[in-house]
Amino acid sequence: MTVRFNPPPGWPTPPAGWTPDPSWSPDPHWPAKPADWPLWVDDEAAEPREETMLLPLAGLAAGGPDAVARRDGRTRRIVLVAFLCLAFLIVGLMMGTGTSGSRLAAAEATLGEATEARAALDEDNAALTTAQDELGTAQADLAAREEAVVAKETELASREAATVTAEADLQARVTAVEGREGAVTAAEADLQARSAATGRSGTSSSTPKETTPEAPAGIVGGGGGGAVSYANCDAVRAAGKAPIRVGEPGYSKKLDRDGDGVGCE
Repeated sequence: MTVRFNPPPGWPTPPAGWTPDPSWSPDPHWPAKPADWPLWVDDEAAEPREETMLLPLAGLAAGGPDAVARRDGRTRRIVLVAFLCLAFLIVGLMMGTGTSGSRLAAAEATLGEATEARAALDEDNAALTTAQDELGTAQADLAAREEAVVAKETELASREAATVTAEADLQARVTAVEGREGAVTAAEADLQARSAATGRSGTSSSTPKETTPEAPAGIVGGGGGGAVSYANCDAVRAAGKAPIRVGEPGYSKKLDRDGDGVGCE
């Protein structure tokens, strides 16, 4: 069983026995082939067609010269139509081949451009991935540095607070020392003044007499063994009795403000 080429509607009919070349493609100007249209079909009626064609020819031969003339005219027309179809087919094949070649070249060029674009895109993706990795590393490093800065600032604030506290404590101690130094200076000045007064009184009399040491300023009594009283804590410190406790001469509640039994602490 043989097969024959079955052109779709609108395509030129090829000559009998024509087989397309492997590189052949239809002319793009021809109508589109239906999706379910078979280009090759079984030629089951090939042999019976030859028999049916012989019978009319034999009948025409038997009809005389007129029949033969009519038959020759039809034969020439058939041959002419066949040659025209063949010529159109050859021209179409040539146009289709040229168009296919140009299309193939254009497709190859497009494929090359697509390949180059794909390679460029891969390079861009790789560069983007590298940049993203570097950005992530930089962000992590920046976060670590920010944490270190926050820790340093916290430590510095703690040190500043400790410094302020230490300065306040130092100032309080300096103030206390200055107060004690002032009291000592006052006591020394008072003692020098009393010593000078005692020297003057001793030189005014030719006959020495027993004298009773006078109490420092702020000290009342105590010269002859009587009760001693201090006007304030400065007087207690000047007398060298600070701190003064309950039961000691000169202790009084006015000298012990917190009432713990120890005055002029």
